[in-house]
Amino acid sequence: MEVQILKALVLGEEERGQSQYQVMCFIFHISKDAFISSDAMSKLRQKNPGTIRTPEEDRGRENYTMDNTVILEKSAVISPHIAEMCAEAVTSTYTRYEDVKVWASLQGKVIILNIIQKIKLRIISNM
Repeated sequence: MEVQILKALVLGEEERGQSQYQVMCFIFHISKDAFISSDAMSKLRQKNPGTIRTPEEDRGRENYTMDNTVILEKSAVISPHIAEMCAEAVTSTYTRYEDVKVWASLQGKVIILNIIQKIKLRIISNM
């Protein structure tokens, strides 16, 4: 299945009494043509290791609203790697509903929708 897992480590600020760090995972669908294999990247680095590479085209920016949390115990339906990679992010692993629908259609299963929970948005005011 076409899955990209982005694991982020956010350092806390000791002065504010925050913990040392927080781990978050973001899981989303990626198309095969957007993926560059590690072998291809390795070969590029071997050819000219000092070269600074720039993209051939500017695809702009994409913003994702990760509006669902992933239940790690059930995440193997999407990818067997999620639970291991995101083990420190039990309550902070996110995905988009649109991506879950794509994965469900690829697998032909409705059961995949049971691995997410809708995030309850909280409005925080500093006033």
